[in-house]
Amino acid sequence: MKKYTVIAALLALLMTLAACGIQTLPTDEDDVPPVEGISQPEEDGQTVTKVVYVPMWMQDYSVVYYDADLNRTVEKGGDLTEEEINSREDIDPAQMYGDVLAEPNTKVEYDLHGFIQNIYYRGGDGKYYLDPATAAAMQP
Repeated sequence: MKKYTVIAALLALLMTLAACGIQTLPTDEDDVPPVEGISQPEEDGQTVTKVVYVPMWMQDYSVVYYDADLNRTVEKGGDLTEEEINSREDIDPAQMYGDVLAEPNTKVEYDLHGFIQNIYYRGGDGKYYLDPATAAAMQP
């Protein structure tokens, strides 16, 4: 009787796992649903909002600048390779790009472990400040 219970439990587990299956992501642009809160191209293709996520991890002491168009310039350090990401226990590859969106005219500094340390905002005087309100108040 005990054998049948174990076999039934294993079959139930197997069926549950089989029902989950492997999920695949859409491959065609037409299959990708629009993301709420982000501007999508209109019929004429003129309205597009660029969205850039800040990597949570980079090489130790990296410094990255984002310009007004969210183009990224790495001044010091650099991106981690896939091998480096997978070899570190403190990095979850799925969380490599968290929920931090890049903002125009910012500077991102990483600490001695390569994790985000500070995000600075450029003021009107060209200097960078931790507080966005302070940066906005600075005039040349």
